[in-house]
Amino acid sequence: MAKKLKGRPGWLELSEDRTSFVFMPDRAKIVRNIFEASISGLGGYTIANRLNAKKVPAFGPSLNWDQSTIHNMLRNRATIGEHQPKRIQGGKRIPDGDPIPNFYPAVIEESLFLAAQVARQKNLASGRGRKGRLITNLFRGIPTCAYCADPVKFKSKSNVKSLICSNVIENHGCFRMAWSYKDFEHSFLEFVKNHASDLKIERREREPLAELVSHIRALSGADVYEARMGIAISLNATVSELKIASAGPTPVAGNSDARIRLDHLGRYFEVRFRGGGSTHTGFPAGK
Repeated sequence: MAKKLKGRPGWLELSEDRTSFVFMPDRAKIVRNIFEASISGLGGYTIANRLNAKKVPAFGPSLNWDQSTIHNMLRNRATIGEHQPKRIQGGKRIPDGDPIPNFYPAVIEESLFLAAQVARQKNLASGRGRKGRLITNLFRGIPTCAYCADPVKFKSKSNVKSLICSNVIENHGCFRMAWSYKDFEHSFLEFVKNHASDLKIERREREPLAELVSHIRALSGADVYEARMGIAISLNATVSELKIASAGPTPVAGNSDARIRLDHLGRYFEVRFRGGGSTHTGFPAGK
């Protein structure tokens, strides 16, 4: 006789005889959306508010989502099917033995779970987690420098927002050129729209690009925040490599303490999309 199950995560149900778990596709989709939102840089506070604003039912007894519920889910390995037995000691539940893999039906893959842990640590380390009305940097954690391969970071000073090689920011060398963020974002999104319409690209590359383009086109709609969040999530899922060459193809070394200059005439980027084998080169839109 099958052993009766005593509990289950909020995104699963128990069968009538309580001997097996019932996969719930609608709740699994909500869990995936939460993890993807976290990877895009959204904090638990913002994710909870968005779910409540959309009137998405919470999984527990509470009618609303809150920040702690989101954070608990993001670090819960039950989402990838793992069960940690526990026992009561001193009035607290503590681990009892080794985790059991494949105990629950997994609602996300382990790669998505691990990517969310990295994103959460970055947010905690920086004290951030997007709470504003707009997502300022759609490319967070994606681009690298074409010259030194270090990360390219978003930098905001006064009203000037730009993408700069992290080595330049930390005065460790590289070429002291930056790409103004607004120009780069516009150039990259225009490139994606044009590239996605190319009938010669591979089908494996075309399908994820189609979703990204749908979010880009939604920028002209009423919910800009939703569209930008969709773009940020799709970029993380679609772009496998993005190199930014802010100083052009033939950069000239300058003084290590020289002023950082914006928008070199020869600037370009190289991007590779998941599913495609080729690297594509893009330039400032309209140049």
